[in-house]
Amino acid sequence: MLTDVEAAVTSCPEAELPPLATEIGVNRAVHAIHPVESVKAATALFDVALPVVADELRRHGGTDADLVKASKALHRSIMSRIAQGSIAYASYLLKKVTSSHEDERHRIARELHDRVAHSVGNALQHLQLHDAYLANDPARAQAKLKLGQDVLHDAFDVIRHLATELRASAVMAGGLQVALSDYLDAHAPFGVVHNVVVEGDVLSLPGEVVEELYLVLREAARNALLHAAPQSVDIQITVGENLVRARVRDDGRGFDLDQAASSGMGLDSMRERVELLGGTFAAASSIGVGTTVMVTLPWLDAA
Repeated sequence: MLTDVEAAVTSCPEAELPPLATEIGVNRAVHAIHPVESVKAATALFDVALPVVADELRRHGGTDADLVKASKALHRSIMSRIAQGSIAYASYLLKKVTSSHEDERHRIARELHDRVAHSVGNALQHLQLHDAYLANDPARAQAKLKLGQDVLHDAFDVIRHLATELRASAVMAGGLQVALSDYLDAHAPFGVVHNVVVEGDVLSLPGEVVEELYLVLREAARNALLHAAPQSVDIQITVGENLVRARVRDDGRGFDLDQAASSGMGLDSMRERVELLGGTFAAASSIGVGTTVMVTLPWLDAA
């Protein structure tokens, strides 16, 4: 930056921006540091650097016109780096959003392949066996037909649930509590006790916070129902002043956190969704004692 200032005073061309600004932008996105903080840092840097530049100019006989040039050059040099870092910041977040959406599509694709396709294949086998037994063993043929129908009904339920997830919107459904309660009502096996408790003014949350929080909590609840065989699943959401905390807790079989990355539970995807909004994500689990997923998200009141 000082080189840029010197170039402006001496009427030399300014140097190209170094890649460091891009690296800083990405690094701040990784650590969920908002660009506003970069602007604050830039203001502080300008306030500190300008007196130093002015003193140097005076020592070398610089004029008031030189000081004006130097001030403009310093401001331009700092803000150009802020702009470059902000572009890198936005690009990084866009890639993360795309990755998160891809993870969701891959999850649905796995559901279709592993559950729907498998069930339809079983149903076809039962129907083929029905045709084979029909002439010589009508009772057995009828049993195979009934099994095929049952399996197809199960596949239809899976498709219906996936379709509901694809078009689900916590905002359109009437809020987090309603949307999450509806999800648990539709997916929890018989006998699993589930509860959704909301404290605070959840309606004051921005729409993007509501939707991302819903997706994360729904995924945590889905993991509990699908993998943990729990007796109970509880979701608690507390909305405070500019901060919302949420927790999904089950009393299921638990899992080894070190092996979770390859388990298909989507913990990394949930963490990325939360961190994209500047929040924190944590999961605690032990074999045989259940799992707790905790989310903290900041939010700004538009009013």
